[in-house]
Amino acid sequence: MIKRIRIVFLCSLLGVSQGMAQEDFNHYQPLCNKGPVPVDFSVSTLNKIKQDGKEDLKSLNIKKKQFFVEQINYSIDEILFSGNVTFGDTISHYLQKLGDKLVAGNKELEGKLRFYTYNSTDANAFSTRQGIVFVTTGLIAQLTSEAQLAFVLSHEIIHFQEHHVLDLFEYATKEKFYSYNERTRFLSNYSRENELEADWMAVKMVHDAGYKSSELNKTFDVLLYSYLPFEEMKFEKTYFNTAEMYVPEMYFDFKRTEISAKFRYNDYLMSHPNLAKRKEQVAEQIAKFRDWDGNMLYKDSSAFFYVRDVARFEYVLNKVYEEEPVDALYAIYILEKKYPESVFLSNYKSQAWLDLMKTVVQKKKSDYYTFLPSAKRKMKYYEGQISILNQFLNALPKQGKLAMGLRVIYDAYQKDTTNLVAEKCLQTAMQILVKSDDFDLSKFSERNYAQTLAYLSEKRKAATMGEKTQPDELDKYAVIENQSKGMTDGFQIDSSKFYMYGIADIIRDSSFMAKFKLHNTKNSQLEKKNDEFNLMTDIEQADLESQKYDEAAHLKMDSVLVFQPAVFETTRSSGINVCKTFKTRDLIFKEMAGNAADLDIHVKTMNLQKLDTLNADDWNNYALLQRSLTRAISDHENDFFVLDVPDLNRVKNQFGAGKLLFMEYQHAYTPDLHFGNVVLFTVLLPVGLVYFPIEILSGHRSDWQFYVLNLQTGEVLLSRAYYANEPSTKHFIGSRLYGMLNQLKQAKNEN
Repeated sequence: MIKRIRIVFLCSLLGVSQGMAQEDFNHYQPLCNKGPVPVDFSVSTLNKIKQDGKEDLKSLNIKKKQFFVEQINYSIDEILFSGNVTFGDTISHYLQKLGDKLVAGNKELEGKLRFYTYNSTDANAFSTRQGIVFVTTGLIAQLTSEAQLAFVLSHEIIHFQEHHVLDLFEYATKEKFYSYNERTRFLSNYSRENELEADWMAVKMVHDAGYKSSELNKTFDVLLYSYLPFEEMKFEKTYFNTAEMYVPEMYFDFKRTEISAKFRYNDYLMSHPNLAKRKEQVAEQIAKFRDWDGNMLYKDSSAFFYVRDVARFEYVLNKVYEEEPVDALYAIYILEKKYPESVFLSNYKSQAWLDLMKTVVQKKKSDYYTFLPSAKRKMKYYEGQISILNQFLNALPKQGKLAMGLRVIYDAYQKDTTNLVAEKCLQTAMQILVKSDDFDLSKFSERNYAQTLAYLSEKRKAATMGEKTQPDELDKYAVIENQSKGMTDGFQIDSSKFYMYGIADIIRDSSFMAKFKLHNTKNSQLEKKNDEFNLMTDIEQADLESQKYDEAAHLKMDSVLVFQPAVFETTRSSGINVCKTFKTRDLIFKEMAGNAADLDIHVKTMNLQKLDTLNADDWNNYALLQRSLTRAISDHENDFFVLDVPDLNRVKNQFGAGKLLFMEYQHAYTPDLHFGNVVLFTVLLPVGLVYFPIEILSGHRSDWQFYVLNLQTGEVLLSRAYYANEPSTKHFIGSRLYGMLNQLKQAKNEN
């Protein structure tokens, strides 16, 4: 997948009436856009660049001014249009109300700031020159009081008020004859000074709003430990126990990994001073207000804790989409204490277990150009109570992971058989189980742990009475079978194989077994085909693979929903040429429509071409597809992600198209015309007449990536990459799109 390039000149963090109408958390619905679309979302980037007043840019020359305006507007819109930012939602309403309170009475700031929710697990907030303040759900999930949030918002408001973004850009682009290392040191120092200034000025803003002084410095504690889950809650050894599944406590006898974060660390070359320095400065500033807590007017309201719980539910959502099941399961464990009947938590727990189960059957990647999710799934280091859960899951053998995952997913479905997500999770779990060589239902006990204990107790009693059931009278095969089910020779249970007794009722469920056998039959047929393939000669295998590759794009696609393409025109320094990027994007839209019409393919679009026509529902569909595509593409060969299937089906019915086409295109022009070569081949003109045209033409680099998503199942049907030395002209773009659409139009075995 082509890497998205963003240049963000932003000032980063130290680091509710209408919105409260959402239903209770037992029926939680993820954050979505509501109400009128703000101007920030409805005006195009190019128009924002044209409309930029530039009054505050008088200190920059014309060239730097244009560069700054283009890059800052492009970068901010990349964030706004990422699908991660919401407007009109519960949290954004709350943030806006709190922000307005902080600037009340300040004529220079009133009405100039807009606050939006940025859905991310990172604990962060940042402001922009245009007066936009983004606050992540990951930060809100970690905070313990509204005073802390008020301090964070005040810090970002000060960045805006004092023009820190522009100041830093001016400083960074001054013509100075310093080395790279010197410039880096000076810039880091300058940025740290801005951060400290924002801290101490924010103290007064929080004081004037009437918040408690003792809460302010706790904000830095939140930042220090924000890499940990939002609560440090002891993990109960009986958490996984049910009437059918019993996990011996010995499996949790792990030593908790100590928390290692420190306030004092080397902040050399960092953009932010270390937290110890910031705490000391804030404490000094607080001391200057002698009347502070005596005049404290504000106490935390239920609104803050409600919004924080919303952010924590979104934390679970993001951890599942980011494929971090351990983090998700621990967060779910915490939230279930308060919301044990939450359908949302149940669904996301099932998906997290699917992600754990699939690691047992995961394929290895063979395509060099395919995005490698293994890079993001390196062994994660956990500290605190979550390390206990992580060690338990790592200690589970493959059979144990599969059995426990099945147990959780089966129970969720049995609790509500009308839950479409729960049903899909169970079906997907069966698909995973039949693919595993480590899972054989016949090896599992048909009695649960308690029933087996009672059964063995009776056996031991019979053995002491001399009946012919003693272990030494069992034949070899019976002994082996008992051992495989976790039974010792002395009629005892091998507790390390507790999971062998955890799905006894599932084995006895005739409906489940019928579906499982059907999946098993399909998998056997697939394995038979693989065996036949392995018996072929190398030439036959190569021919068949080539045929499969060609036919993979033959999807008989008569209609398609085309999603907003990701287009990047890059410069030599890997930056973004903003105007050319939008020009190329418009060209792709035009060529796509024309070629689809020529091929009689009915095209519907979900794009951002006409922002002023989009409503809140359009933005919600856009965010859903953006999120679904990101997850589906990240590991499409091994993925078993089902949470979005009901919503994708809704989109399918709404647009009348069963497939979604997404394109990524990146073009760069970097001819290898070095000064030495230019001089040399200018002198050697006959050779130069050949050299220069070749270099000029071969300097173009176009990277295409096409994805087709099945809106019925959420499955990626096609991932196809093309790399060529061709310019981003109408001819080449049109030819590439026509070729791709022509393949998609064909049916299998149609050449």
